[in-house]
Amino acid sequence: MFSELNAAMSNSGIDPTNAPMIADGKLRRFYLPSDRKQSKNGYLTIHDNGDGTYGACFGSWKHGIKETWFSGKPQREMSKAERREYAQKMAERRRQQEEEQRQRHEAAAIKARNLWQQAKPATPQHPYLVRKQIKPYGLRQLNNALVVSVFNVDGNLTGLQFIQPDGSKKFLSGTEVSGCYHSIGTAPVDVLLFAEGFATAATLYEATGHPVAVCFSAGNLKPVALALRKKYPTITMVICADADDAGRSAAKEAATAVNGTWIEPDFSEKENT
Repeated sequence: MFSELNAAMSNSGIDPTNAPMIADGKLRRFYLPSDRKQSKNGYLTIHDNGDGTYGACFGSWKHGIKETWFSGKPQREMSKAERREYAQKMAERRRQQEEEQRQRHEAAAIKARNLWQQAKPATPQHPYLVRKQIKPYGLRQLNNALVVSVFNVDGNLTGLQFIQPDGSKKFLSGTEVSGCYHSIGTAPVDVLLFAEGFATAATLYEATGHPVAVCFSAGNLKPVALALRKKYPTITMVICADADDAGRSAAKEAATAVNGTWIEPDFSEKENT
């Protein structure tokens, strides 16, 4: 039934192999084979329109992909009345989805505050920190997991990211991530760096002394940079790309959007990640 949706996802650069084809209007995350095993950067929502047709939105948070799909005839072949009815249905679906997302974000923020209060300052001897040769800048710890705080530009805690000793990462379910970040260093005065992950950001901070915003993914570099550009309109923004195509592309786009610059690592020899 969803062969056309599978094709649309593939054409957009999303491997649909693990995508849950469930038409219940819920946002569902799934693993993309091109990403780390523990990640769930793919997302898919399928709506049953109740008239034999289906609509969907899908994408990848890491790669900044966001697309929509409709199973019926192309909109250019619809009558004016059909287009109007379809637009109304899609608007209602989006409203419902946004309200559900708002409720999930609100619940996650409450849970995050409670867990953050329970957590203790992270030990510098945590296996992940030792392996990466970095310090626990602003991190806390729950059992064996490092806890990374996620804040929005207004300074409100929106959720948490957990980093296990083996490096696997997972957000607290419902965490609002888009445009949100973790800060390393003091408030920026003249220069602010942006990086995808905590370890990269900590390394940059130790090497430069400049504050760094941890954006958590390539796709979130631009939203975070735009949010912080409003807060700091005159500082120099440097987007630090991961050494992959997705990272470079996202860094270039983010730098252009905020009139900043972007850089990428130049490895003189092969390094283990």
